[in-house]
Amino acid sequence: MGPPLVKWIDKVLGRREGAVTVPVLDGPFLPNQKLEAAPVLCQVDQVDNLVALGANLFASSGSGLLRLRPTSSSGPETVAMFDAPISAMAGLGDALAIGLDRKGLVVRGGRFDGKVVQPSGDVLHCPTAIAWLDESTLAVCNGSKHVGALDWRRALMTKDLSGSVVVVDLVKDRVTIAATGLGWPSGLAASDGQVFVSECLRHRVLALALPAGKPVELVTGLPGYPARLTRAAAGGIWLSFYSVRNQLVEFILREDEYRTRMVNELPEEHWVAPSLCSGRSFKEPMQGSQLKQMGILKPYSVTRSYGLIAYCDASMTPIGSFHSRADGTRHGVVAAAECAGALYLASRGSNAVLEIRDPATALSE
Repeated sequence: MGPPLVKWIDKVLGRREGAVTVPVLDGPFLPNQKLEAAPVLCQVDQVDNLVALGANLFASSGSGLLRLRPTSSSGPETVAMFDAPISAMAGLGDALAIGLDRKGLVVRGGRFDGKVVQPSGDVLHCPTAIAWLDESTLAVCNGSKHVGALDWRRALMTKDLSGSVVVVDLVKDRVTIAATGLGWPSGLAASDGQVFVSECLRHRVLALALPAGKPVELVTGLPGYPARLTRAAAGGIWLSFYSVRNQLVEFILREDEYRTRMVNELPEEHWVAPSLCSGRSFKEPMQGSQLKQMGILKPYSVTRSYGLIAYCDASMTPIGSFHSRADGTRHGVVAAAECAGALYLASRGSNAVLEIRDPATALSE
């Protein structure tokens, strides 16, 4: 039997790509309310990206670069504004590499201060994550050739597999493509001559040997849509999630005609699709029995948005996690950074930077 016939049979029988089942939140993903109980460092509208440089914690808000001071009572300070939204950041020493939506990269501080990388075409059209490989080399996720860096939902609902990972040599001004055909690569972490790559649309984490090795699956069947990867002080890696998966979205993803009409004819906020926040409008889909029982939103309800970040060991095996469940508000955890012994999280759904003191102890509680 050829691939089209096999695909059709799988769809009829509901198996493999035709399945609408989703992994349960269990084991290292056992639900809790630790994100919901976490203190708020500060409120930041459209908070995205977190990077620690020494005692300073940097975040982005739209096209603004902000400095946060965890040990001070002063609020966020805007240190730079750019001509495009900041979509990715990574720090090394005094240097901060900044990805700009549809504008490539710029470096602030360090040896390459002021360096701009903006190759022609779509090679760095959509930077979603950055990792320093050494003081003059960057690995960058390009989420898509077709949409912007904030359009992960559109990439998901159009099954956009045009993402890539590229290597940027700042000395030679050279950009090399390391991997292509990825479904919204959204996170990077360098590790012993390779990088770990979170692939949002396929719910997995890959290992990619550079400069042009074949991607190898490390973690598959994740219960959510993985976002950025961040090195932990204890030696492991923090894995953020845009949201969790649910059966209704999985079903719609295999119904191509319905999904195409939904994307083309409805405003994006009314799509039946995962989101960074929910419950703010009565016009949102999934307001009925999918979410509520006897008029009450249960913490275990099917949900469009969710707060989740997992701690993984050095080989990307999940160990434990922090949650904000369906009835919470600390959803859309898109980035993390450790600074001065605490873990800081960017909750895009609640426009807040959360603080978890002694994250190792908090995980074991």
